Amino acid sequence: MKLVKRIVATVLTLAVAISCFSVSPIETQAAAPKTNTYVRDSKNGVYYPTKVRVGFTEKNTLPSIYLTNEGDYVASVKSSSSNLVAKLTNKTTCTGNGRVTAYLGVDNTIEARSSYTISCYAKKLDTYTLTVTVKNAKNKTTCTKKIKVYAEPYSAPIKSFKYAGTEYYAQQFILTKKKSGKIQVSMNKGFKLQKIEVGTYVNGEYKEYSPEPTYKTIKNKSKISLATSTIYTAGVDSYDNGETYFSKSGCVYDYLYPVTIVRITYKDTKLGVVKTAEHSLFYKNK
Repeated sequence: MKLVKRIVATVLTLAVAISCFSVSPIETQAAAPKTNTYVRDSKNGVYYPTKVRVGFTEKNTLPSIYLTNEGDYVASVKSSSSNLVAKLTNKTTCTGNGRVTAYLGVDNTIEARSSYTISCYAKKLDTYTLTVTVKNAKNKTTCTKKIKVYAEPYSAPIKSFKYAGTEYYAQQFILTKKKSGKIQVSMNKGFKLQKIEVGTYVNGEYKEYSPEPTYKTIKNKSKISLATSTIYTAGVDSYDNGETYFSKSGCVYDYLYPVTIVRITYKDTKLGVVKTAEHSLFYKNK
């Protein structure tokens, strides 16, 4: 009997020990896709793009460089080749409580003391490097940053957009008499199609007194039916203390033609960023 008690006690002790070292499952959330190539050097207070695309033989304005430390400035920008001419063309400097606000994507807003814009001109198709030198108020170099520049023939991400057998290229607003048809999207080189979504305003979400479409994902070359209603509502229920019904508010929108939104998500394989484009299909039902 004593032996049985010892065995039970040992098992219980072991169970407690194991439970102390067990780890609960960690819930992970997928990181939001990158929509730009900006990185932040917090130590030196610099926010800058690491990669950019530019058109060939045309003036290009690059995304701005933002400095968060007062007194810092971009002292120079140098190109790795004479075939890419690059110059500082604009700067904004704030004093006192002034700030430059930049919106660089969802939940990504920064406030800086100054911003600098670089313009460049590519004489030859190639990949270049810009070296940006940042100095402080005492004219001492604090850091240098590299920006890779891809000079290419201009090409829109979407090569063609077809609905019901008709090609619309980059046309964003499309008026059609065809109530249904196949959606077909093809991308130019350097861009990869990731997702196609179709959105309608039926049972739309309420957001700042404006209707928001609800989307569903479809496969490329799938057949869709366009929305047929021109009246869209957006509303929200308000509750007091989370339980008692308090009020309902909203708006009613009556459009000339029913509208269906086709949202295309694609990846820029060279820059490694994800972006979206939209086509609005208006069903000409009258």
